[in-house]
Amino acid sequence: MGFVAVRKLVPWPDCHLARVERGKAPKPGQIWLEREGGRLWLVRITHCRPQEGESRCVLLRPAGPTELKAHEEGRRIAEDRRRIAQREAMRFGLPMKFVAAEQTLHGDFIRLFFTAPQRVDFRNLVKFLSRAFQARVELRQVGPRDAARMVGGIGVCGRETCCSVFLREFKPITLKMAFDQSLVIAPQRLTGICGRLRCCLAFEHSHYKELLEGLPRVGKKVQIGEMEGRVISYNIFRGTVTLERPDGSRVEIPWEEVRNP
Repeated sequence: MGFVAVRKLVPWPDCHLARVERGKAPKPGQIWLEREGGRLWLVRITHCRPQEGESRCVLLRPAGPTELKAHEEGRRIAEDRRRIAQREAMRFGLPMKFVAAEQTLHGDFIRLFFTAPQRVDFRNLVKFLSRAFQARVELRQVGPRDAARMVGGIGVCGRETCCSVFLREFKPITLKMAFDQSLVIAPQRLTGICGRLRCCLAFEHSHYKELLEGLPRVGKKVQIGEMEGRVISYNIFRGTVTLERPDGSRVEIPWEEVRNP
């Protein structure tokens, strides 16, 4: 008996360990039927960093055509239930925006994700939805970055958002990362569709720091032979630095000429 890392086929990108009974050999990429307590989910065998804690999940068998069809039908029903929840939240006067929904294979449990400007007392809404859906209902409030990851979209670069394609965890992002990368400090250039600083600022930051290590900061005066100048900017793609000379003219030179030993 052992454990493998799996991820549910649902909007919330959870990664956890599932117990595998002796004699079964799940392979990465396969879709299996998983039992979590009394609930059944479809999961994909994957390489990911699992959540900490003891797992109550057990892999039963590879998913067959019946389970795959039930899962697709469940996704459609979950989306219908999300729309109903949004409509009823408005009727209850609750400032909630439902962004995604997931449910078990048999639809006896549904989890609805929403954003809100503050904490919301949704107890009466949960009771109403439980009666309407004839299922156990859980409402989970998420932040704008998690909401953007579940909904997906196109970033300012013209490609799908990194969080919905390959990023599995969010790292702290600061404006200093933008300064270190010589980016224009403008909100419309630095924020993603979530309204927060773009994730790419974080995962590209270490690369910029490594390349710029030992180079004088922007604004510092340097002396190269008989030439004196002030560092204006760096071009990380060409490996050059732009200097402004005392007469106001500018010159671009390889940055190795100003790198500290």
